[in-house]
Amino acid sequence: MTTRRLLLLATLAGCARAPLAPPAAVAPRRADSVAFESYVTAYLAGGRGRAATGDSLPAFLAGLAAEAPRRAARRAAEQLVELRRIDTAGLTGAQRVDWLLLESQLKRTVYDTILRTPERVPGRYLTLGDLYWRVAGVGGDRPPTERDWADVRQSLERAPQAMALGRRQLHAPPPLWTRLALSTARSYAAFLRGEYRTRLALAPDSLRGSLQLTGEQAAAALDGFAAFLQDTLAPGPDDSWAAGRAYYDWVLRDVNFLPMDAAGMIAAGRQIHEATKAALDSLAQRLRPGTPWRTLVTEMQGRHPEPGRITDAYRRHSDRVHALLQREALITIPARESLTFVPTPPQLRETYAWGGYGGITVRDSVQVGRFFVTDVVPSMTPEQVAEKLRTQNDGWIPVIALHEGYPGHHLQQVYARTNPRRVRRGGVGGNTYYGEGWALYAEHWMARVGLFDTPDAQLGQLQMRLWRTARVIIDPSLHTGAMSYEQAVRFFMDEVGLERSAAEAEVNRFTTWPTQAPSYIIGWLEIERLERDVRAALGSRFNHRQFVERVLEAGPLPPLLMRRVVLESYGLAS
Repeated sequence: MTTRRLLLLATLAGCARAPLAPPAAVAPRRADSVAFESYVTAYLAGGRGRAATGDSLPAFLAGLAAEAPRRAARRAAEQLVELRRIDTAGLTGAQRVDWLLLESQLKRTVYDTILRTPERVPGRYLTLGDLYWRVAGVGGDRPPTERDWADVRQSLERAPQAMALGRRQLHAPPPLWTRLALSTARSYAAFLRGEYRTRLALAPDSLRGSLQLTGEQAAAALDGFAAFLQDTLAPGPDDSWAAGRAYYDWVLRDVNFLPMDAAGMIAAGRQIHEATKAALDSLAQRLRPGTPWRTLVTEMQGRHPEPGRITDAYRRHSDRVHALLQREALITIPARESLTFVPTPPQLRETYAWGGYGGITVRDSVQVGRFFVTDVVPSMTPEQVAEKLRTQNDGWIPVIALHEGYPGHHLQQVYARTNPRRVRRGGVGGNTYYGEGWALYAEHWMARVGLFDTPDAQLGQLQMRLWRTARVIIDPSLHTGAMSYEQAVRFFMDEVGLERSAAEAEVNRFTTWPTQAPSYIIGWLEIERLERDVRAALGSRFNHRQFVERVLEAGPLPPLLMRRVVLESYGLAS
């Protein structure tokens, strides 16, 4: 039996399909598709479940206020009532999918008030956002425009007030989140006193003086906020970042439409994890009989780009897979798009050990994706440099390059932005089980077409699958109290072979985003299952290029809704 078959059986055995629950019984008031489209128009114009606030300084601060989540929840509750007055029997199939997606997101806005983010999340008040990319990256191929500099000045002007509000509102946050925010604040301050000042030479003369002043004021405010986080803010319990079993299970069921709870996910994860270790053992015996896979991984980690050349390596591998997709006509790549490579911003370096996808900006009608890469930085010690280089090795870089770029997240986002369904084009929900499931599916698809043609790449791809199977175990275990932070770090190190800094970055991110980490494996398996079912139904008429394009054209939907859309596009019952 193949490894892929083992993986599929291990998960799907414990994930029997549950029928999609019908909408809550509410007396229908409107029953036609025109009424639903009118609702969507109002929803998208009115803040998508959040109270619309505008872009003024008072509106900016109102969005950070302690009352903001409760205000958003009240608005979402009103929208939910209106949505449930629409009789879904009168909607098209596509509209019913959108209805279910909207309902799940509105329910989440209401439910998420229990997270108490204004008082528990210190990083919420570090609002410099795109500052680093605008000043240092900007897309990587042109200097900031005058509009960019004006936006930078506005961000710097607002930052001290946001941090002042945080000092008033924060109460007993998880100590880990305080440490992460402290590190981010210091990184921002160092940037403003270093590279930012150098880059000011590129600013227009009319703005340079005010940009220098606001930069100095923001750096001073960051120093003060860092001192507050370190010396004054009383911590909550060490593990108070845990979402808890009830919340975790609710998000799996009601937001992601998955027929499993945390306990079921952990059990499925262990089965898949063991199957993947067996596949690694088999690969090691093919590559070098008698040698454990961990030995081969250790050797692979010693092969890596030189410091400062990691980004170039990602760019080179991305170009290679892009060329393969076009040469073999494996999928349509829409016109007027590009992918640029930029440094990982300071606020993400402790949670993204390798890099990630930073979304799309439109420049001169071209959709420009930002692929951020975590390279060696000057502040690192020699030991940290060595560890980062082992992490960014020749086996992992080719896999991450396609996962984040082509045909992974970047191509996924390009397709999503042209989706004819406004709800999905607007990114409502941005479902991670679709997003990460597709990117992992892309890895295995590219393996099947022969992209990984070196032992390091083959080993790296399979070790990365083990990394993802570990996530299926660790994330629900962390948030339900079955595993401590240190146990999670050790699991990554002992079971997967990650360096400690990479393992910590992983677990740090898991604490802030419950249910996201398992989405890679679970989402991938759902797409593989869907492909098998469509192949079986179509037989010789199955066309893989058509299939992958229909998956992307479905848009950012939970797996069950994505399955419904794709099957209906083939005229198959869901």
